[in-house]
Amino acid sequence: MKYIHGTHEEEQERLFTLNRLLNNRCLEKIILNGSESALDIGCGLGVFTRMLTRQLGKGKVVGIERSTEQLEKAAQLADRDNEYSLIDFREGSAYDLPLQDNEWANFDLVFIRFLLEHLSSPLEALAQAKKAVKSGGKIVLIADDHANLRITLHTEAFEILWKLYCKVYESLGTDPFIGRNLVTLLHQSGFQSFKIDFVLFGAASSEPDFKHYANNLLGILVGAKKEIMNIGKLNSNDFDRYIEEIVQWSDLEDATLWYAANWAEAIS
Repeated sequence: MKYIHGTHEEEQERLFTLNRLLNNRCLEKIILNGSESALDIGCGLGVFTRMLTRQLGKGKVVGIERSTEQLEKAAQLADRDNEYSLIDFREGSAYDLPLQDNEWANFDLVFIRFLLEHLSSPLEALAQAKKAVKSGGKIVLIADDHANLRITLHTEAFEILWKLYCKVYESLGTDPFIGRNLVTLLHQSGFQSFKIDFVLFGAASSEPDFKHYANNLLGILVGAKKEIMNIGKLNSNDFDRYIEEIVQWSDLEDATLWYAANWAEAIS
């Protein structure tokens, strides 16, 4: 796995805000009866994992995360909210899930969000997911297709940096447009009965959360500054000038950020 953004404090804060903006929209799309067992692969800070736990009530929820730093922060957040005992966080890879023998083929729901675009072998991870979910169980995938992102008014600086950012993924052997291929990946992994949807992630400047969306975009680009500069042969002054143009865009009264994350679900 080649995660572009790192696990420093600013990135943790960006991810926490991202969770807040997306979690309810994701949870309302998952139909639950309240007693399922669920596996959250690539659970990150575990905020959504804990939401699943609260929603399920009697169900068992396991959160898998590769990053020690992310898990430590997840534990701190859960402890702060007096929910540490509700969740089973485990360190491990999506390629080699840390499950007990009696847990394989025993999960009603497998959830994977914003992970596949960082994997060089997404089918290998989905093969593990297929082994974990029970027959008749559900898998839900949410992934980026970076071509979905648009901002208005048109800003050339954004177009330049975003194209270079996508090339960074490709240089790492990962796919920034993988969201459009989720059903194909599920089909190749042996799943069936596919459904697709989008999860809105965006706002107009007059909406309360707009600055969070704009700051998330800026955080993504600034967090990948070194890689973007290398792939685009930019100097630091050029990069900073482009970023300042995007900051100025975010202050416009008619600024909008349009993005839809790709959603696909299937049955094992």
